[in-house]
Amino acid sequence: MIKELYSYLEGIKDITAEDKEHSYRASLESLLNGIKNHLNFNKVNIKHEPNNDKEGRGAPDFLVTIDSLVLGYIENKRVNANLDEIIKSEQIKKYLLLSDNIIITDYLRFILIDENLNIIDEVRICELSEIKNYKKIKLEEVSKKLSDIFKIFFSREPKPINTALEFADALAMRTRILRDDLYELENNNHIERLYNIFKSTIYSQIDFADFCDNFAQTLTYSLFLARLNTNEKIDLYNVTKFIPKSFPLIRAMSKFLQDLEELNINDLKTIEWLLNEIINITNHINIVSIVEELNKYDNTVSQKDPYMHFYETFLYKYNPELRELRGVYYTPQSVVNFIIDSIDIVLKEYFNKNKGLGDALEKETNITLLDFATGTGTFLLDSFRKSLSYYQKNSVKYNPKELINKFYGFEFMIAPYTIAHLKISQTLKEEFNYNLEDDERLNIFLTNTLENIDLDESKGKNNIFEELNEEMNLAQKTKEKEILIITGNPPYSGASANKGIFEEEVRKEYKTLLEREPLALTRNGKVEKEKNPKMLLDDYVKFIRFAQQKIDNQKAGGIFGFISNHSFLDNPTFRGMRYSLLKSFDEIYIVNLHGNTRKKEVCPDGSKDENVFDIMQGVSINIFVRYTKNIEDEKLINVNSITHKYSRENASVYYYDLYGKREYKYNFLLDNNIKSIEWSKLEYKEPFFLFIPQNKNLLEEYDNFYSIKDIFLTSSVGIVTARDDFCLSKNDSINSLNELKNNIKRFMELDIEYARKEFDLGKDTRDWQIRYAKKELEETNNDDNNYKILNYRPFDKRWTYYTGKSKGFHSMPRGDIMEHFLKYNNIGLVSIRQIISSDFFHSFITDKIIDMCYISNKTKEGNYIFPLYLYNTPNARKVIQAENYNVGDLFEKYEENPFDNSDKIENFTLNFRNFIDKKYGFHFSPEEVLGYIYAILFHKTYRTKYIDFLKIDFPKIPFTDSKDIFIKLSSLGTKLYNLHLMKDNDLNADIGEGLYKDDKNNKIEKPVYNEKENKLFINKTLYFDKVSKEVWLYKIGGYQVLDKYLKSHKGEDIDYSYFQKIIQVLYKSLIIESEIAGIDFL
Repeated sequence: MIKELYSYLEGIKDITAEDKEHSYRASLESLLNGIKNHLNFNKVNIKHEPNNDKEGRGAPDFLVTIDSLVLGYIENKRVNANLDEIIKSEQIKKYLLLSDNIIITDYLRFILIDENLNIIDEVRICELSEIKNYKKIKLEEVSKKLSDIFKIFFSREPKPINTALEFADALAMRTRILRDDLYELENNNHIERLYNIFKSTIYSQIDFADFCDNFAQTLTYSLFLARLNTNEKIDLYNVTKFIPKSFPLIRAMSKFLQDLEELNINDLKTIEWLLNEIINITNHINIVSIVEELNKYDNTVSQKDPYMHFYETFLYKYNPELRELRGVYYTPQSVVNFIIDSIDIVLKEYFNKNKGLGDALEKETNITLLDFATGTGTFLLDSFRKSLSYYQKNSVKYNPKELINKFYGFEFMIAPYTIAHLKISQTLKEEFNYNLEDDERLNIFLTNTLENIDLDESKGKNNIFEELNEEMNLAQKTKEKEILIITGNPPYSGASANKGIFEEEVRKEYKTLLEREPLALTRNGKVEKEKNPKMLLDDYVKFIRFAQQKIDNQKAGGIFGFISNHSFLDNPTFRGMRYSLLKSFDEIYIVNLHGNTRKKEVCPDGSKDENVFDIMQGVSINIFVRYTKNIEDEKLINVNSITHKYSRENASVYYYDLYGKREYKYNFLLDNNIKSIEWSKLEYKEPFFLFIPQNKNLLEEYDNFYSIKDIFLTSSVGIVTARDDFCLSKNDSINSLNELKNNIKRFMELDIEYARKEFDLGKDTRDWQIRYAKKELEETNNDDNNYKILNYRPFDKRWTYYTGKSKGFHSMPRGDIMEHFLKYNNIGLVSIRQIISSDFFHSFITDKIIDMCYISNKTKEGNYIFPLYLYNTPNARKVIQAENYNVGDLFEKYEENPFDNSDKIENFTLNFRNFIDKKYGFHFSPEEVLGYIYAILFHKTYRTKYIDFLKIDFPKIPFTDSKDIFIKLSSLGTKLYNLHLMKDNDLNADIGEGLYKDDKNNKIEKPVYNEKENKLFINKTLYFDKVSKEVWLYKIGGYQVLDKYLKSHKGEDIDYSYFQKIIQVLYKSLIIESEIAGIDFL
């Protein structure tokens, strides 16, 4: 060893701190091999990667392997580099994902680290200043220490890759780094060309990051597929040779690997090392035992098929967020069985197909099937199985080839696309005794279901892969074919990743349908318009529209069987969609599988309800049927003793609730189908056309009440700042106001990027950009008069800078409504349109402008404000003009200028004011009317009796026939809203006193409630006494009031008197609400 060290020092004796890190690599490589040989690690291979990386990117400088598996990495930096800092770098962290055995050196210092970035051992040969006189250095101790470090390094076992799961893990980690390194090659001509081809043929909306993601997975799966089909060792040159011709696109894409080797493209060397590692791993594994292991996974009710099991493991390790973004979740086999079995029955009962899907094996048949979101091919495979189950294998009609030509799939993610080909081709061979011919392919296409391709335009494209062009053409032709059956599990992602033609289709059909059908869907003469169509743009809605439109345009009708997000069943935003589906289809069957943890769904008996997926969103199975168009005679169809008469009127809707544990649902679905379920026929009703059961009598009663949207002339959702932490103060104190002012002054002085960093403002969005915020502040001179108090959360006020201008300092300030609270005394009712909560607590009061999340920040629970008065402003006059225009000739209209004799008018519609005056023969003041409404909204019986209806639309108010009861409730409601405005000083002083247990500590830390002693601690020392459990749990909207207040102000000093007053207000609220509940007229 000493000899090798002296030789090494001789080789690097002229090294200086200015030399680049690779200048003396040859000497370092000789030393490393000398140490290896000296220590008798003869099977270890040390490979030097050439200088091909930019800073922090590319391969480790030395790859150390044994039997083709990675033993560890050695990373070389320039002499006297700060290795202690380099250890913490992203580059080293990246390498540790692949191997936890790493040595870092600057030529003179060698450090061995572990997976936690801890130094296991280190040695320094000498200082740089000593290198010229290295012969004077005594190396015995250094030699021993260096030998010890490398003995540890070379003795480590490679990460084991013996099982399918270890294999998937090893592939996933390297593919992830491959993806990231591809992203760094955005300006590379080869990669850019591939990206542009992919974008123009497969998915026009794809960005470069998603392309790198897809392409990295493609390369990995190309290598995996090649290894599955040979016992030979694969390399970059021969990989294409071993991919079956029945995988034309995968085979074509793998040519990139061959080009990488043949063309020796220097600027792509930064990724070649990773591909070689993947090749080494795939060559190392026993592919036969891996496949045998996969086949051992029991394909039963709740478990995945073998290849899916492998893919799910890969995807989880590779990028678990990707599964959620694209809605990629394995569909349980029992769900697939139920849907395919039901489609099979519908074919027999509705379409005169004696053998159901078995008739697809007939040469002359119109049965074609499309899985429009194929994923890994589970629905397609089950369709193959169901069709072939009608014949013995020795039957002349047992011919899988017929199905290959009639069953189609669309998938635009490369990994599941590959798995689908692999799974179905393997099953054809192993289960159905059918081998795909060389020129035969599965009709599963890499395409975006929601995009159309211009075939004429595509012919002129000079694609690198001719196969890609062919894939695109075949996919588009399939989209244009008549397809009798569409099935699958479409992705559901509220932040839709799919734009394009079917986003416009959804807007055009579902959003505007109500406006095109005004006679059926008007209320008090006003068309109900959808103001927030965001949920309509969820991916699954676009996929449903795709299937609906396709079946609409077919003479043969069609069957659409799928599982999806169940929000469309009852959410008011989807009312246009439901109405459209009713017009398109003849029969709609829905199995609501529930399992919505966001809504905290439970079984009817209160026991736990579980989702069939590992997701929070509830789901439903849906079978939509449209009869053949040319049926002229009446046709009677019998499904489970329900006789259906053919008609072209709105669809009949049949419904079934399935609650319970996951295994119970799986078993139920395995044991049942569309014919065996005891369906309930729904009586849907305008304007919502709900696809869920409702208490008909109670609904009729509730529908006779007065909606608050029809009581108040105008309203708005609350303010959206888009940057709460920056745009709002911490509280309503003067000190907090001054802090906000100082921040804004500093913000105005800074350049945009400095401001972004200093105030942690994140990326600009469409409706909030730093330059727009600065512009508004500059144009208004940061005027002190524009600092206003906003009701942020219940009893929680904040300062903000407010002008009412949109897309400025605030994203959406709702100035047309909020102006009535700025210069004038006013109060307003606050409520919501729909709730996802299981209980209704969603009403409150305000005398100031409010935040969008004033009483709830839950998804879908946007807060609306209904001012009691409108003041004489240009916006208010426009509201009056618009109302006169919209109500039509049948309804009373406002005077041309109702503000002639007053600076304000009540914000009630004329229809409502006429109704209330006529009903009671008396003109109650706006405050008295609001008092009554407020009492109803806090009435316990009202909140429980009508909960199902309160969940789906603005509350409707019942008006008692008794004038005396009206007056009593109005009085109590007025007391309650004044109490909530903190205008009632007649409070119980004994409640909620602040006391110290030990030393004084006023900081809000963590709220802890002691139910036994009725004490609410805000830290270990300070507590508030005589706080009952009911007060502690008191809710307004989606917030538990006291808990929310304390958590929102964590770290601040408590304002004793104010917080005590909140406690006292809640205490008195319970008393008044009890009195309201005692007036029983509901």
